[in-house]
Amino acid sequence: MMQEHLPKDKDPSDVQEWGWTFEQFITENFWYLLAVLILLALFFYARHRWNVRNRSKYKN
Repeated sequence: MMQEHLPKDKDPSDVQEWGWTFEQFITENFWYLLAVLILLALFFYARHRWNVRNRSKYKN
């Protein structure tokens, strides 16, 4: 979606287009992103341990 106040002869910068930069997004949401990563790691670790624990039950 083009914004009317931007010049037509050049592409908008990240700040003009989105209102923030990637670095600003990371720094402002660091704790939320860290919590999501910890939850994902916990989920995959629990899934791995469940598979290891139940591997012997399903052997022929």
